Amino acid sequence: MAAMKLFPYGHVTHPDWRMAVALVVAQLRGHMAQTAYATAPSLGLVYFSDPFARHAPQLLEALQDEFPHISDWSGSVGVGVMASHAEYLNEPALSVMLLELPAHSYRLFSGIAPLPVGRASPWERALVHADAGLPDLGELLQELAERTRAGSVLGGLSSEAVAPLQLAWSKDLGPSHSGVLRGGLSGVAFSPEAGVVQALTQGCQVMGARMCITAMQGHVVLALDGRPALDVLEELMLVRLDADPERATRAMRHIHAALEPHAPESALHAGQLGPEARVVPLVGVDIASRGIVLAEQAQPQQQLCFCQRNLSAARADLLRMCAELRESLSPVEAETGEPLAGQGLLADAAAGRGIAAAVYISCAARGGSYFGAPGAELELIHHVLGDIPLVGFFSQAEIAGQQLHRYAGALMLFTQPV
Repeated sequence: MAAMKLFPYGHVTHPDWRMAVALVVAQLRGHMAQTAYATAPSLGLVYFSDPFARHAPQLLEALQDEFPHISDWSGSVGVGVMASHAEYLNEPALSVMLLELPAHSYRLFSGIAPLPVGRASPWERALVHADAGLPDLGELLQELAERTRAGSVLGGLSSEAVAPLQLAWSKDLGPSHSGVLRGGLSGVAFSPEAGVVQALTQGCQVMGARMCITAMQGHVVLALDGRPALDVLEELMLVRLDADPERATRAMRHIHAALEPHAPESALHAGQLGPEARVVPLVGVDIASRGIVLAEQAQPQQQLCFCQRNLSAARADLLRMCAELRESLSPVEAETGEPLAGQGLLADAAAGRGIAAAVYISCAARGGSYFGAPGAELELIHHVLGDIPLVGFFSQAEIAGQQLHRYAGALMLFTQPV
């Protein structure tokens, strides 16, 4: 069996897009010259920050010229980009990865070339880049997820600071297609042979118990378990609006609502949100009705719990996600339950697979120094999963399963036989 090959990647910040491409290409070629890395990739992922958005066509063309054997390119502009241990926010930056996958194990999709409908679809999961301004974005994500066998996609929102530009170019579409799209949905779908696994981490601490939405009107949640929603919130804040409006208002700025379609079937660790939870900002209250106003409309009978952004919770949940992935990919001695000696963190006992690369999409609010220092979030990932090739971008909202999430991190791993 052929040895697993890591996917080459490159990243840089530079004010000139031409120099950025040249430096990234040099890194890619440097990796490809090493025996541990793939030498015949066919799919390129490209993430670039807003300062390079107006140069997207030239940037893609330059990469195509450097790697003419790459048959498909996908990517997006982001609020910021990341790769390996580095993150780039508020600066011109480029991050590229070249994936070596069987040609029949993936398919580029966009509004020009959508995924087919039908239960016989070979596509198990999908990496998706989306325009936040799309009407009915939630419904479109659900429809896209339903076109995959797992009923699940992963991705993030393209930055709208300049334009929500996306890259979706394939030789199969012919020379007339530029590959640079303005908005919509685009990305790459993968069959089981691509060995894709995905996970989501959320960065909020649960406050109080989960309750059922028993009355609502539009964006206003009126009652939780039959009680006025604002009464429940004030109890958690330990302050009433009419008694100390300034203090109560300050407290509410840090509180969000987590919505779940139903109560989790299994017990969760204390303070953790369920995998289907969707964090929605709390934007106000309705004193007359004793209701709370959400940024997005909830549904009757959904579960709701209040939560706060919390660094300790974000770190703990990120480590939990990575540890669970590591454990699922680590060979375990049947009798002792201990990892087999000499196998490291990246092998799979049942399938003999290792991590060839990762794509990570994190909320822009988690970037910078939120985790303690720039790049600290990525350091935590590498600490648990090892020094794996990684690229990604920062988003205003993250996509996992069939819906949008906020303040979250979405991780996709590519595994291969070892």
